[in-house]
Amino acid sequence: MKINVAILGLGTVGYGVYDIITKSTYFKNVKVKRILDKDLSKNEEVGGIITSDYKEILLDKEINVIVETMGAGSFSYKCIKEALLCDKNVITANKEVIAEHLDELTKLKNEHKVSLYYEASVGGGIPIIKPLHLLAQNNTINSIQGILNGTTNFILSSMDKDKLSFKEALKLAQEKGFAEADPTNDLEGLDMIRKIAILSMIAYKTNINIKNIYHYGISSVTLFDIDYARTKGYELKYIASSFIDNGKLSIRVEPTFVKASNVLASIDMENNGILVNTNYHGDLLFFGKGAGRYPTAAAIVNDLVMIYNKDKNYSFSALERIGFAKSNKPSKYYIRVKNIKKIDQKIIEKMERNIIITKMIDFNDINLDGVSFYARIGE
Repeated sequence: MKINVAILGLGTVGYGVYDIITKSTYFKNVKVKRILDKDLSKNEEVGGIITSDYKEILLDKEINVIVETMGAGSFSYKCIKEALLCDKNVITANKEVIAEHLDELTKLKNEHKVSLYYEASVGGGIPIIKPLHLLAQNNTINSIQGILNGTTNFILSSMDKDKLSFKEALKLAQEKGFAEADPTNDLEGLDMIRKIAILSMIAYKTNINIKNIYHYGISSVTLFDIDYARTKGYELKYIASSFIDNGKLSIRVEPTFVKASNVLASIDMENNGILVNTNYHGDLLFFGKGAGRYPTAAAIVNDLVMIYNKDKNYSFSALERIGFAKSNKPSKYYIRVKNIKKIDQKIIEKMERNIIITKMIDFNDINLDGVSFYARIGE
């Protein structure tokens, strides 16, 4: 099968895809024919195949695969949608577009009998999307828990191992290229709500509005919080989780005390880990690099292998209509108090100076106005 590829965006990941394809001895019949990028000065690096005109790519009937690595919002969505409408296969790493438009884009690719692949949208280089599609066909997915952001995991690990302050750990993450100059999407959980939404849509076969997903950031975490967790036999991790509770879907992104015996507790630095519990397989752990040029590019190229080999296309189908739970299951919480007057005394099990350990409570019983930082106490 002869494949002509167009890569949208020659940034970190886009260049990684170009590099892997052009150096591969496997892809004898695959050619990168065009690259979309506004910086035409990069043409010398890639043999003069860059264009700044997307229409040129869409109108080229020889191009049958579009690889989208721009990471843009509305423009990436527009490019992906137009590619499907032009009967071109699409591979994307864009979690924002997939999280918000998966159902619509799946219907389009089915109508036009082409492929839509998005393995790299969650977990960087970790193979999770295709396995989860297969698991969901035969299993009931009971729950998903994951460390889905390499930046925040690196920050918490650096604070824990090297006793850095939050600001010092963030600066180090930026110096190493794990964190953006503006790290808000990572630190406030916006990156992770998109990823857990994608996984949950596949697992529970339902559409999800990401605006319904609760998230609480780690910007106010301190070394004290991390050390306190350690003294009680826990590791402080930033966890995205989802499960069905009494027919309702509960999804959260929040700091969590994870027991040291839990497999997620040992996942550190920029690595990601996703724990999927199913009725037949039990617990399955997916682990690997959550970011980086070549891990993410390799996930994209693996999707290209599927097209190259004419493998069965995984396909999302919203078979269920599941509402969102108004609250999470009762849990205990660690709270570093900002204003004790705003904390209901009835929820307190133990208090040490400005630290509260709650009773088993509904999360809605916590008044966040009185909280400097909190973490759910998990398993």
